[in-house]
Amino acid sequence: MFKINFKIALRNLFKNKVYAAINIGGLALGLTAFVLLLLFINHENNYDKWDAKLEKVYQIREMHDFFTPDNKPHWQDIGDSRIGNLLTENVPQFKHVTKISNNWGSGYNSIKVGQNDPVLQKGFRDADSSFFKVFPYQFIYGDEKTAINKPHTIVLKQSVAKQLYGTDKVLGKTLKVVMWRNDPGEEYTVTGVVADPATAQSVAFNAITHSGNREKDPEQPGNSNYCQIYAVAAQALDTASLNQNLLKVYVDFKKANFAQRKINFADYYKDGKKPGLKAVPVQSVHSNPALSSGWFDKIKPIVALSIFLLLVSVINFVNLATAQSVQRAKEVGVKKVLGAYKKQLVVQFLVESAIQSLAALFICIALVEVLLPAFSNHFEVELSFWHSKQLLSLVLQLLGLFVLITLLSGFYPAWVLSKYNPVKVLKGNYETGFKGMALRNGLVILQFIIAVTFIIGIGVMQMQTSYIASKDLGFDKSKLINIATNYDDNFAERIKKIAGVQYVATTTQVMGNSFNVPQQITYKDQQFDINTVTVSMDALPALGAQVVSGRIFAREYKQDTVNTAVLNETAAKLLGKNIVGQMYQSGKGEGKVSFQIVGVIKDYNNESFDKAVLPTVYKVTQLGGSSNTNNLLVRFNTENYQNAIKAIEVEWKKLYPNYPMQYTSVEDAFQKELESSKRLMQLVVLFSIISVILSLLGLFALSTFMAKRRTKEIAIRKILGASDLQIVNMLNRSFLILVLAANLISWPIGYIFTNSWLSGFAYRIDMPIWPFIIATLSSVIIAVFTISVQARKAAVNNPVDALKYE
Repeated sequence: MFKINFKIALRNLFKNKVYAAINIGGLALGLTAFVLLLLFINHENNYDKWDAKLEKVYQIREMHDFFTPDNKPHWQDIGDSRIGNLLTENVPQFKHVTKISNNWGSGYNSIKVGQNDPVLQKGFRDADSSFFKVFPYQFIYGDEKTAINKPHTIVLKQSVAKQLYGTDKVLGKTLKVVMWRNDPGEEYTVTGVVADPATAQSVAFNAITHSGNREKDPEQPGNSNYCQIYAVAAQALDTASLNQNLLKVYVDFKKANFAQRKINFADYYKDGKKPGLKAVPVQSVHSNPALSSGWFDKIKPIVALSIFLLLVSVINFVNLATAQSVQRAKEVGVKKVLGAYKKQLVVQFLVESAIQSLAALFICIALVEVLLPAFSNHFEVELSFWHSKQLLSLVLQLLGLFVLITLLSGFYPAWVLSKYNPVKVLKGNYETGFKGMALRNGLVILQFIIAVTFIIGIGVMQMQTSYIASKDLGFDKSKLINIATNYDDNFAERIKKIAGVQYVATTTQVMGNSFNVPQQITYKDQQFDINTVTVSMDALPALGAQVVSGRIFAREYKQDTVNTAVLNETAAKLLGKNIVGQMYQSGKGEGKVSFQIVGVIKDYNNESFDKAVLPTVYKVTQLGGSSNTNNLLVRFNTENYQNAIKAIEVEWKKLYPNYPMQYTSVEDAFQKELESSKRLMQLVVLFSIISVILSLLGLFALSTFMAKRRTKEIAIRKILGASDLQIVNMLNRSFLILVLAANLISWPIGYIFTNSWLSGFAYRIDMPIWPFIIATLSSVIIAVFTISVQARKAAVNNPVDALKYE
């Protein structure tokens, strides 16, 4: 029986090649988007699954406001280094606790092997001697128990060992690690080589160094040394009860620390501010990162797009299959008369669906292989299909997807076709056997709701992206580069002499590398929380900051290096009107300092556009600020400044031969901030085009079948005097109503989705009306054109041909 059903299915597919191609092609496109998404989800979901022992490893997070984007307390994955010893002494559930340095700044170190030129490497992180007791890395060479027991030892990943030495047999060899430009560097002896984990890891590193510094905590109670802290337990723990215990231990620790510093605990933690310490299972760290949304939240729009695209493909299949029922009615009637059961007919039509789904799946796999490199590059991950570590799991997922798509696309058409009354259809009465017209219309509406919503999304996203790209940033990003280093008078004076260099300056706040330093100031007996930025004298002119009132720092005013300040507009609005010339105070007791406000500059964006500009005070003095910026701004006065950059690199190499110069243009940093929005828009555009094409192909095929079904009606109308245009209008009308209904429904849906997306921006456009109007007009015009092509063919046919057998 299966063999007969299989032959019939193949015969029907070849008989209706165009519609089979639309079905299979549509399903293949929908499946391709879904499978690519599946590969990405598998990759992200397998973070820290490379060893079963990781179920017992925990990341320790502390609630504080150091280095937060808004200067407010948040849960952070960096904490006071003293917490490491605190956990060791007070939390017996933890077998081992380790401290590891954070990737500050650019995260690059200069690595020098023998007489080779130094190379920049990321991921050389300093840890204490307990690191490999917490993380179960597989040692290829060396002993995990003793590898980093002594200072000045290093363990390399196998891939990095081969990159640096050309082999992984490197035990006993030495290399020099230079942390910054004028760091003399430290020699480390390689004591171990570990295998690169099979899946991704949240504690990313290329090498673990043991300098001995991680075992040391600050001696002064007011000083802090922030690092990442991890702990391993003897067994998986209940984090709810564990975190209650951690909070108690932490509160006792903070009270003792505050007592030494003469700070009142209750006064410090007021106005909703709370102490906090908790453990997070390391396997959930990647999906629940500190200070940002998890990976799934970021790809929710992509998930929705992929599901919608697959849904459009399935709708096409269901619509075309049910529309073809008129051609299969006699076949079903004859089979029922010959004794076929409804169940057998359902199986037959499901087999046909399965063949098409299987063909679509094979095409999908081929398309995935072709598109995977571009997709991987788009999301900055390394994905593979055939070489995936989860290939077996992926194959099972694809089989499940195949069954699901077969049932979704095939079950309803099979059920409709198997319900035909054999007596009625064999007498030629098909009309009473046609069911599901309302469902078919509903599915067409759903298809166009998705397509029109996509078009609206494209319009709104394009307008928002254009708005940000052309927005006045408050500074001039052109002809400006940022060298990843601190300000040094000797180096600065050298490069100022280079032709084309206009300004050399430094600041803690520039697009691409900013860090915020919170400070409480007193102005007219009121206290305000404000962001502090340290700048050199030429920083604001180098940035091209726009003066709103007063002046900016200048060398002719000696006071500017002592106690003057410039505010941005947001800070000026916070303090009140007419603030130029006024004084404010910062600090307490003996450390209290007064500053005079000499000017106000326009707000300038230094971070991504989902964050509002903070109220900020700029100071030349280091009082109350930081001079460790890792930003050296160089402003050029010529468009062709590549030769000037080469000259700067020459001067750099003379002074710092062991640390290669790193720089980026502020224009590139700005474009990087727009990347996520541009990527999402590119995907929406691509998916929208595919969705619209599939919807129109479905509409084209459906209108063809409807025209065939109404052939005799059209012939009779023509005999009774109807013109070709009236026939075309009649066939257009029913579909046009569906498209207009889809537009009416898609407007509020499109508004909700796009407004939700826009709400993620601190600087955004008002909801525009034009994308909605353009989406409606384009969908109606394209739909009418598509249907009219088919309707005209039906209208110009000779009515005699349709009625000669009646």
